[in-house]
Amino acid sequence: MRNISWSGIAQMAVLFAAVLCGSSASAQIVAETLRCEYLTDPLAIEEPKPRLSWTLRAHDRGQWQTAYRVVVASSKENLAGGNWDVWDSGRVESSQTAHVEFGGRVLVSRERCFWKVMAWDRDGAAGPWSEVAFWEMGLLRPEDWVAQWIEAEPRAIDIEIVKAEYCTLDGSVRRDVTALVASLVAKGESWTASNEALGGDPAYGVRKRLEVRCRIGEAEVIAHCAENARVMLPQHRYPYLRRTFEVDRSVRSARLYATALGVYEMQINGQRVGDHHLAPGWTDYRKRVRYQVFDVTEQLKTGDNVIGAMVGPGWFAGRAGLFHARAFYGSTPALLAQLEVTYEDGSVERVVTDGLWRRHDGPLLAADLMDGETHDATAEIVEWSTPAVSDAAWETVQTREENRTLVTEVDQPVRVVALLPARSVTEPIAGRYTFDLGQNMVGVVRLRVTAPRGTVITIRHAEMLNPDGTIYTANLRGAAATDVYICRGDGVEEWQPRFTFHGFRYVELEGLPTEPGLGTVTGMVLATDLPEAGTFACSDDALNQLHSNIVWGFRGNALSIPTDCPQRDERMGWMGDAQVFAPTAAYITDVAAFMSKWMTDVRDAQRADGAHADVAPVMHGLNYGTPAWGDAGTIVPWSVYQAFGDTRILERNIESMVRWVEWSHQNSTDLIRDKARGNDYGDWLSVNANTPKDLIGTAYFAHSTDITARALRVLGRDAEAEEHEQLFDSIRAAFARRYIDSDGRVAGQTQCGYLLALRFGLVPQDLREAAFGHLVHDLESRDWHLSTGFVGVSHLLAVLSEGGRDDLAYRLLMQDTFPSWLFSVRHGATTIWERWDGWTPEGGVHPDPGMNSFNHFAFGSCGAWMYEAVGGIARPSGEAGFARLEVRPRVEGPLDWVRASHNSIQGRIETEWRRDGERLMLSVTVPVNTTARVLIPADAASDVLESGVALVDAPGVEMLGREAGAVVVRVGSGRYDFVSRIR
Repeated sequence: MRNISWSGIAQMAVLFAAVLCGSSASAQIVAETLRCEYLTDPLAIEEPKPRLSWTLRAHDRGQWQTAYRVVVASSKENLAGGNWDVWDSGRVESSQTAHVEFGGRVLVSRERCFWKVMAWDRDGAAGPWSEVAFWEMGLLRPEDWVAQWIEAEPRAIDIEIVKAEYCTLDGSVRRDVTALVASLVAKGESWTASNEALGGDPAYGVRKRLEVRCRIGEAEVIAHCAENARVMLPQHRYPYLRRTFEVDRSVRSARLYATALGVYEMQINGQRVGDHHLAPGWTDYRKRVRYQVFDVTEQLKTGDNVIGAMVGPGWFAGRAGLFHARAFYGSTPALLAQLEVTYEDGSVERVVTDGLWRRHDGPLLAADLMDGETHDATAEIVEWSTPAVSDAAWETVQTREENRTLVTEVDQPVRVVALLPARSVTEPIAGRYTFDLGQNMVGVVRLRVTAPRGTVITIRHAEMLNPDGTIYTANLRGAAATDVYICRGDGVEEWQPRFTFHGFRYVELEGLPTEPGLGTVTGMVLATDLPEAGTFACSDDALNQLHSNIVWGFRGNALSIPTDCPQRDERMGWMGDAQVFAPTAAYITDVAAFMSKWMTDVRDAQRADGAHADVAPVMHGLNYGTPAWGDAGTIVPWSVYQAFGDTRILERNIESMVRWVEWSHQNSTDLIRDKARGNDYGDWLSVNANTPKDLIGTAYFAHSTDITARALRVLGRDAEAEEHEQLFDSIRAAFARRYIDSDGRVAGQTQCGYLLALRFGLVPQDLREAAFGHLVHDLESRDWHLSTGFVGVSHLLAVLSEGGRDDLAYRLLMQDTFPSWLFSVRHGATTIWERWDGWTPEGGVHPDPGMNSFNHFAFGSCGAWMYEAVGGIARPSGEAGFARLEVRPRVEGPLDWVRASHNSIQGRIETEWRRDGERLMLSVTVPVNTTARVLIPADAASDVLESGVALVDAPGVEMLGREAGAVVVRVGSGRYDFVSRIR
């Protein structure tokens, strides 16, 4: 055995020896992180056989679970006492720790199930029982709902039109339409801000908006309305809704089941219920409406109680999607709420929305997700949701019949996930203060002011600044993104909007009576509260910022659904963006429940003939059948399956996947996808590269067919799988005949064309090397810059690595001149831009403001390669769920060190590598129940130590040989510290 005595090895050996000398108790295998359907202690499960998951912790290396036992009881006492009256799995010989299906009796509505799990280790030794977790069933039958829908219709109020102008977005062309708008408002009818209604077009071919200054009582506010949108001035007050009830006995538990056609916030006895925002979220309300469940036991008191609500239009009745549509699903918001109080004596009392509820005009004058919120604090009723306020003079509400399918909330809610203090404040125009939060974010501003009663403070939001320091809003298109607060005037006031959100880094305040401090505004970051699943850090600050931009970009666009952008008048679930980013999303967040929910939206949007919409939830005016966009219907479920080993998402979507493939087949000629390609976006926002759109369509037709065949195999539907495999082979042959020359050139000779052909396995084996060479030549001809758009970009780095050119992948990743990933980073981006050249030093913002979002996650799809190749955390080909791991960090690039982690469904994976001259240090942490194949860069095993011990003598390390310039070993769970010589 070769004796190696490098600096620092002795210390590592001593440390490792100390780790090995743990107590016998610490050597046990312990189950932890118990979850039901991906959620921790959920209150509304509707799956008849919920799936349970846990991770394992163990001290010893190479540990795995040989058996488990899950026990479920109807109470904590029964669970602790061994009376497992709901389910006892018994000892199950299995290593499975994820998606263990409940196998007990039929569960009923409202039932709470307490559970714990015990695991046996590799030697058959039992670990301790886990901590107790629970899940609770939702309302499983329509008849469980006894509440009625009550209307939250806003009431008209008198306003005076002071000034109205129909103008271009930049304000350079304005037409006074004050008299015309006043007459239209006086009629009390619905109308649209169109050229026809407003007396003609003041600026042909340019986007416009209507600006209206109106007086409400003593206050003047400015309202904005996009061209061709229905005009919504602050001429209505949305109501407070409430009901008084009595609690006369000791309460055991209380649950509030609630939802809205719109967005809502509940209160009980003056306290906000839950921490959800913008609930119930966006679905196709024609197909299903989600409800939420809250444990409100501690909010009730003996005696009189009050339950109250405020409801805004949200996606249901407000603006949603393109084309400025309002009231796409309905015109009047409504609330459904059912409070169920269980007393200690076992009796149950229900307080439900019905005709006994009361309403009163509230402070909310306008609330729109895109345009913003107007709040008149002078109209607030202090303690309105407490018994201290009588509702004797309030009006009764109107009930209405609704035939809606109610479903539980299966993913995490939207919450405030971070607070951002202002970094600086300037005054570019007298009286207008611009705050910089330092980070492009999504959410709202918390305002803290002291001002006289009736003071109107206008809050505008923007992602960028103009050269003069004012906010840049042209890229918001028709979204006003403006909140207005009318002050109470009773001291320090704090307010944040309830029923809107904006995408912004900069905040402009107008109307402040005194100069503000930094504490005047705080950014309240809103997002679906997805658990963080990935971390990445390295020796290059620009690459670290790119990773941060990827994370913040997805965080801002994961708001109920995966949107394209959060700031302009669009904010839709574009399918193409989601499918290219799905693998990256699964590395950085625990995205399984979120994507599972969205796939229900995708299926709801699918046409009966199998065509997928471009967006989900689907909106009017959008097309169907677009290649790469419709293919999200196959790619996203498959991506979730690969990351989480979740076969249920395949089961739920397989029929939809098959129908999409069939529809694509029907709309092809000789297997070339040449018909019914919808909006046919192609390689969206590519740079000087025109990939044939029928090539893209055919490539994705092949890819979806391949994925569907694989999914059918996983589900055991082998005959159908074989049919799809044969179809894939036929499409592949047709693709090669039509698009690949005998010298390996792909039609169009674009990066995107080569990437799709190579990545999807469409190039004949004998031409792969040649096709790869042509791709490299294209990159070289562009001085090592990318040219691909949304469709090809996610495959670029992976294809280069698969071709053995990690050096080129690094070169592209580290490129910082246009077009490249680091170009935006170099110029101050804090999220991913929609365009490679959204802003340039030479030209400033892109000349097309209508398509220039500065928060658009699609180009951040390189994140998956950063985890897999730079960090070395990857699944072997054909594997799902990280039960097997491939650790092969590409250390030959420009980085000195990298540290990465991923909280997989199996547990936490960590890697860290560092180069120090000819020495490479590689640390790997593998979760219990996982084996890892580790490739250690070295010429020979004799050049490698593990925790100070020669590799061949290291405990828990199995030698496999050499591959790709590395020594290959297999390890089980635990931490491994490798040191090798590299040359």
